[in-house]
Amino acid sequence: MPSIKPAVLALGLLAACDQTAAIPPQPDLPADDPRQVQLLAAECTIYFAAEVKLEADGRAISGNPTRGCPPEAASIPADINAMVSVPPVTPGYPQALYDRMIARGIPADVVNEISKSKAFWDLVAKRDSLLAGF
Repeated sequence: MPSIKPAVLALGLLAACDQTAAIPPQPDLPADDPRQVQLLAAECTIYFAAEVKLEADGRAISGNPTRGCPPEAASIPADINAMVSVPPVTPGYPQALYDRMIARGIPADVVNEISKSKAFWDLVAKRDSLLAGF
């Protein structure tokens, strides 16, 4: 009778591995489209900025927000501070982006602040303009 010890060990290792989902490509664009690369980099700059903010505040990060992000996105500045006047998060891409930040382990209070930031709404506008072909 084979030992189940290796199987239990393998399951334990899988459970301990980072389970943060990869950033999904925009369904309206082919996977190798240069616009996908631009959108991924813009989204990743937000994740890197959130990590820096959380570390500066001495807060723990749950998960790995930057999983699947190109390392060069870390050097691109992103203004994730809440603006004074912002539109509400609406259904569609803004809500999907908001939900993705939560799913990637960024605390809800930080996600709320980021959703009111220039970086967030610049990404929403960039996505809309790239998909519209502007």
